[in-house]
Parts: sequence; structure tokens; C-alpha cells
Amino acid sequence: MRQIYLFFTLALILFLVPCRAFCNEPIPISIERNALEQVKALEADLAVPLGRLETIPDVEISRTTADVIILLKALYLGGIDSPIEFIEVPNARRSAQETARGRSVLCSQQLNKEASSVAGYENSFWVTDPIARFGEFQKGFYCLPKNTDLLAATSAAEINKLGKGIIGQHWGNDFRILRDMGITNMISAPTFNSMVKMIEARRADWIPLEISTSKDFSMNLQGVHLVPIMGIKFSLLESRHFLVSRKHPRGKEVYKVLQKGIKELRKQGFVRKIMTKAGIFNPRTDSWKILNGEDIELARN
Repeated sequence: MRQIYLFFTLALILFLVPCRAFCNEPIPISIERNALEQVKALEADLAVPLGRLETIPDVEISRTTADVIILLKALYLGGIDSPIEFIEVPNARRSAQETARGRSVLCSQQLNKEASSVAGYENSFWVTDPIARFGEFQKGFYCLPKNTDLLAATSAAEINKLGKGIIGQHWGNDFRILRDMGITNMISAPTFNSMVKMIEARRADWIPLEISTSKDFSMNLQGVHLVPIMGIKFSLLESRHFLVSRKHPRGKEVYKVLQKGIKELRKQGFVRKIMTKAGIFNPRTDSWKILNGEDIELARN
């Protein structure tokens, strides 16, 4: 009897040791360089892991930083307290690629469902519940302050006539929505940094961006001061989610934990608050005209 007891005790130890080691392995998350720098700086300033934040940081934060905070808090609330290993990537497309391959377990930023159905990615992802729900993600038209003619635009037709837009090479949804609004005077660039540089060099006139929470809605990107065309914006006809790898060993576990954590954060009102802080929701622009407002209603119906 004693031998049987020792046998099962030893078997249990051998089972638990690798399980514990596995559960303590870092969670690899793909993240763009700019976002990683912002996250590191914020965590250093706050002197607390972002997943453990109890309140909204009283500092300016970007959309990508807000996404990371939501992600890390959801993982922690859902029951995962493993260390995080950020895998630096140049853009969102590469982030999805690394996750599809299973090198990272998930992307650090919200992406639309379209990103999960790119050719070659079939059955590569679990898609979480929406973070930004359909139609909630809105953008303005940003340009240089001296572009006074463009800043006077009040419609999509005037924007198309008065300036050339620039969008990310893989911003397919932005492109289709703007085109459906009648805006065809656009070019693309491979990275966000190159987009800003082209605006600075006047090789393009405007860029669609989420509206800043600063007092005058302006923003500084890579030393370039940009301001929005006041009073108008457009909505991305999509919802946005976190993509979790089906090919990573911890993918299914992470997906279930995220779903649990997201529900709790939604219940607490944290998702709305942090996204408002980051400017994804901006109550001060509620009176601005949504240029594709009719399309939102049609899509919902």
C-alpha cells in the first residue's frame, strides 16, 4: 500500500512540475516598435505593471497603448499572471503574420475581422469579443496647420478636391470606406512613419487618424504638428478584436482567459473609459458630422 502511495505521489509531482513550468512561461505578444516604446515609458512612469492598473492613468496615452492596457488587464483578470514577452514587429500586418504562424500567441492591438481572413490565414486565429464595437471607431482628417484651404473643407467632395490623402498600405478598410465616400485622391505608404514624413514633405496633404484628446485636437507625430479638419469625421464600418493564435501551444488557454477578462472589463466600464482616454471615443466631437453616417445605419440594418 505504501509503495502504491509513493508511486502516485511521484506521478503527481512529475505531472505538476512541467505544468507549472509551462504556465510560468512568458506570453509572447507581437507589438509595433512605437507602441512598445510607449508602453515601456508608461510602465516606467507609473512604476506598476500595466495589467495591474486599478485606475485610468492620468497621462496622455495613445490608442495602441490603450489596447495593450486592455489586453494585459484582461489576461490578469482572466487568470493568467505569466510574464509578458513582447516581440517587436514593424507593422500590424507583420503582427498578424507572427501570430498566425504561432510565434506570438496574440497581437497587441485591436484588428478587424478582415485581418483574420487574409489569404493563408484561414483557421489561424481565435477572434475575441469586440473591443471597439461596430461603427464606434471614428477618425478625423489630419493635415499641416498651414494647409488652410483643406482645413476649410466641409464634405468628402471638398476633401477629395483640395488635397491628396495618404493611408497605410494595408489599411484596406479605410481605403474602401473613403473610396465609397467619393474620396479617390489617395496614395499609400508601407509604414506609419513614412506616412507622416510624406505629409511633412507635402507629398501628401492629409492622413486619417483617430481624433486627439488634446485641447485643440492637434497632435505631434515624429516632430510634425498636425491638426484636424474641424467639424467632420468618418466611422470605420467594422468592429475590432484581439486575434489569438490557434497554432501557439497556449493559444486556446489565452483565448478563453481573454474572453473572461474582456467581459469583466466591459462590466466595470473600464473598456469605455480607457478608450475615451486614448481618443478612440471623444465626447467633444459628438456634434461633428459623420460623413458616412448613413452607411452606418444601412450596415446595421
